[in-house]
Amino acid sequence: MWPGKASTSGTMSTGGCGAIATGRVPVGNAAGNLVTSWLNPVSILTGVLGVAFSAYLAAVYLAADARRISERLVVPALRIRALLSGAVAGALAGSEGGDGGGEPRSVRHKNGDYGGYRSPALRERIAREVRWRDVPFTDDSDGQRIDPRTLSIALDDLLPAERTVAVDSGNFMGYPSMYLSVPDEAGFCFTQAFQSIGLGLASAIGAAVARPDRMTVAALGDGGALMGVSELETVVRLGIPMVVVVYDDEAYGAEVHHFGPDGDPLDTVRFPPTDIAAIGRGFGFEGVTVRSAGDLGPVRDWLAGPRERPLLIDAKVTSFRGSWWLEEAFRGH
Repeated sequence: MWPGKASTSGTMSTGGCGAIATGRVPVGNAAGNLVTSWLNPVSILTGVLGVAFSAYLAAVYLAADARRISERLVVPALRIRALLSGAVAGALAGSEGGDGGGEPRSVRHKNGDYGGYRSPALRERIAREVRWRDVPFTDDSDGQRIDPRTLSIALDDLLPAERTVAVDSGNFMGYPSMYLSVPDEAGFCFTQAFQSIGLGLASAIGAAVARPDRMTVAALGDGGALMGVSELETVVRLGIPMVVVVYDDEAYGAEVHHFGPDGDPLDTVRFPPTDIAAIGRGFGFEGVTVRSAGDLGPVRDWLAGPRERPLLIDAKVTSFRGSWWLEEAFRGH
């Protein structure tokens, strides 16, 4: 793709961001007006910015590729295109920015409200709620089951900061992604791109072999953990001192919360109570069952000890409602 012919997908996606920012398209899967959502200054400007930025990136990468394959005659032309498209993108970005005095400019909504997304109140909130753990929530733990947010925050405090977090897919997946911090981009392995469950444990094993200097944490749902349960033997055989956290809601939670409200039968996606900690011990793990934050003492003891065997945490998590990101994704389906 030549820089002068950037894909229109950048225009549509970036313009969509502008449409959402102006309030013309509701957040989520709800539909806005097919005409006015797109034919407005902010949507058009952000869409054109997307094309200019795509053209800049295309020219930069093509120039590098041309040098790599010794097509040096086209490099100057590509450099000029990169400079021109970069200048256009910069000018467009500046026109979307502040009021000239360094203050962000609010977006005027179609109802005449200038509150917008850029406001002093939002700036203060962003500064106050830098991490997800800083955002207040109601702890749904009931003594028999622990809120997955409470669990994840407690583990974030306990586990070594130098860690690799590998997350399987499912209703639970946002909790470790939101609350378990990592030292850098190499410390986070997310398998959701394959749109399937059961890949988290194997991915964590690969990450642990690649980075033995870091504590590896595999965050799994009970469905994905049981699907790939044979890999527990691999962890023990390789002698990897890793932590496997199973967010156990006794179900394929995403399916329960997707199809349950419509009255569909759920017998094939709900599981009987399973002692996953005992299964882990059968493979050679240390196993602990967690129903409240007070049950995490053995985790602390394992971390302080020699870690001769890997640790499996069977966390019995609350499950009476779906995760908020899936509620938003399922809206309108």
